[in-house]
Amino acid sequence: MEIKRINCVFLYCRDMARQRAFYEQALGLGKPVADAKWWVEWALGDGSHFALHQAKPELILHARPEFNTVKFSIEVSDIRAVAEKLKSLGARFHYEPRLEYGFWLAEFVDPEGNVLRLYEKPMK
Repeated sequence: MEIKRINCVFLYCRDMARQRAFYEQALGLGKPVADAKWWVEWALGDGSHFALHQAKPELILHARPEFNTVKFSIEVSDIRAVAEKLKSLGARFHYEPRLEYGFWLAEFVDPEGNVLRLYEKPMK
């Protein structure tokens, strides 16, 4: 058995329309590959996918995204530009782009409190 890659990372949402608008504007995701009433999914550059799913209220009633143990990062080509775009859309940053461990990282909070990271490989 060989694990090849992460196929899809998705977030459950309280307000699907707000989260969709935020991520489409912030990341320029383009046309979704799946667009249903409760689910929207975009293909990313390497064959992986990012999706949002409308959550049933009881599923996330007591969820506290700031304490979730699952985090993921999004690789971008211009971390500073993406960070500025996110800030213009109201994202809060735990830390701004910084060179750490040999690559650029930034960590932000989306409108529903989910914590995500931006990642950029350093220029050679």
